[in-house]
This record gives sequence, C-alpha cells and structure tokens, in this order.
Amino acid sequence: MKSTCVNFTELRFTNEAALNRYLDGLDTIWHEGVMKQLSELGLERKSIMRIWNHRDQYKLGILWEYSTPQAYKECQKVISAHILPHAHKFEMVARSLRGVPVVDWRRDDVGFTRNDRAAKQAAADMDSAGDVDNSVT
Repeated sequence: MKSTCVNFTELRFTNEAALNRYLDGLDTIWHEGVMKQLSELGLERKSIMRIWNHRDQYKLGILWEYSTPQAYKECQKVISAHILPHAHKFEMVARSLRGVPVVDWRRDDVGFTRNDRAAKQAAADMDSAGDVDNSVT
C-alpha cells in the first residue's frame, strides 16, 4: 500500500451556485505551486468528486492520500497557511473523516490484488496521526 494515511472531506454547499463558485475558484487557490509543495511533503493524491446520490443537496467529496501520518501533519501546515484563509469565501460546511488503509484492493494485470495491513501497524499509524488538529483536510 502506497498511502498510509487517508482523509475524505465532504463539502456541503448552500446551493448549486455556491458549489460552482468553489469549483470556479479552484485554480486560484489550489494552484500548481501549492500542489507541488504538498507533493514534496508527501501528498500522494487529491481527488475531488461530485456527490450525486443525495438528491437536492450540493456536495463535493475530496479524497486525500498521504504517504505517512507525518506527511499529513506537514501538509496540514501548508493548507492552514495558504488554503484555509480562502474557506470563508464559500457558503459551505466541511466534515472530514480520517483513517489508515486496513484492506486495499488494487487492479493489476491479473485482476485485483488485496493488500491487508496488520491490525497492529494500522493502530500504530492511527495513534501517530491522532495527535493532529481537526482542520478541513
């Protein structure tokens, strides 16, 4: 398993226009320089998705994958300094769920390969990641 620390953030917007304003502003906030810095600190993946199975709600989901719990902590410093000051501009509420992969299926040439992490190692990673604040990502 490449990523040892995962975060899923749900962004709930007041309406479609607010969601679109957020999406329209992504490139000025999450610009190439910030993403490069986060990559160098251990961010492995950031994927934004539209949540479509909640009718009449305006939600995005952001999947974050970090190489280590320490990478998560270092990335949070950059996000707090450069990204969170922009959050007040959007009519949204954020909720973050954090975890460490315990079972992970990855597609390969043969089908799917399952990687299980020892419960002891996953618990140690959660303890290591547990002493962080509850910021957005």
